[in-house]
Amino acid sequence: MTNRGDQSYELGPGPARRLKVVRIIARLNGGGPARQACYLHLALRRSYETTLVCGALNPGEEDMSYLLPDDAGVHRLSTMIRSLSVWGDLVTFVRIFRLLRRERPDIVHTHTAKAGALGRIAAVLARVPIRVHTYHGNVFNGYFRPAVTKLVIATERALNLITSSVIAISPSQAEELSHQFRVVPIRKLSVIQTGFDLSPYLRSSRDEMLRARFGCNSHQFMVVWAGRLVAIKHVELLIRIAWLAREDPSIRFVIVGEGKMRPLLEASAEGSPNLTVAEWQRDMAAVWAASDAALLTSHNEGTPASLIEAMASGRPFVATRVGGVVDLLAPMISKVSDKCWQAGNGFATLPEPEEMLKSLRTLQSNPQLRDEMGRSGRHFVTANHTDNRLLNQVDDLYRALAKQFLKERLEAG
Repeated sequence: MTNRGDQSYELGPGPARRLKVVRIIARLNGGGPARQACYLHLALRRSYETTLVCGALNPGEEDMSYLLPDDAGVHRLSTMIRSLSVWGDLVTFVRIFRLLRRERPDIVHTHTAKAGALGRIAAVLARVPIRVHTYHGNVFNGYFRPAVTKLVIATERALNLITSSVIAISPSQAEELSHQFRVVPIRKLSVIQTGFDLSPYLRSSRDEMLRARFGCNSHQFMVVWAGRLVAIKHVELLIRIAWLAREDPSIRFVIVGEGKMRPLLEASAEGSPNLTVAEWQRDMAAVWAASDAALLTSHNEGTPASLIEAMASGRPFVATRVGGVVDLLAPMISKVSDKCWQAGNGFATLPEPEEMLKSLRTLQSNPQLRDEMGRSGRHFVTANHTDNRLLNQVDDLYRALAKQFLKERLEAG
């Protein structure tokens, strides 16, 4: 973050002081939301008093707590879990409320659906003046039955009535939230794209020994799929793509991740000689550097961290054209067919295995295209998805909200 100096505010009784932020996330599992929450908690210490509240992991999930060098300001709530639990959620709500009353923050910033619901309601009751929520994706499509989805949308609309500002992580997500699902008015929306420390990916180099560990020799085309092994990631589509190419020894699919659908993938790998199912890797920079292309098969996405990492490593991608994926397509997008679009950094297709495999084969057969797309993708993410840019934009939002609150309080007398 640019050194802007500490800025003191007097949002409540007492002398002016640094703003205090409590950040709440359901769990620190593998993926973009946990990485963003941990990063902001640590980086904002320079200018704010920060506290991070997080819940418990589901069995088999990757624990991203290693991103926190210490537990200073970290509160772990074992009762906050992903699944619905009336008693557990009530206990969690009470614990969050008590923490907010004790800490008396100026800002509560929530991430993910359950933390967003419990945290924002508790913040209102605890009289926290500023309440911010980030949608890292949404659960309005592909997660629940239609009746449940309608209830979820209605709940989010109500929650956003008590929210000071809502962050969308991509322009397309902002469009979904404000116009398609109408859960938040455009005046409350800010687009702040995800940001990461890209330096490990920018400097990593191809490791043939790592490729060999994944069962891939120096001549094979290595396609990496990385993420949570859950239904929304459309693991079945991934399996079908690998199955279509099972008799082609020149291409190998390497799956990196954890989740409840891992047994299905492992069973499929037994019948697919070109499919390797690996455990979650902390050093994803080395994995992407060892790869030739990235694959994403999701039903729905916010802004997929896997594609940002792959692009930072100079790798092209083939992805389903869903959610925030469209915001990661570099300029010069052309329509290859009614099912496929080619961008400067990769391909976006309909969720059809034949079409996705066709795009992968295009990359496989054209090293020059791979290199061009790799350079374009790296330029794109370094311009739009750095951690410093994320931090500055969040800092600007917090300061603007604080000034607005002070102005309204003065006008109210």
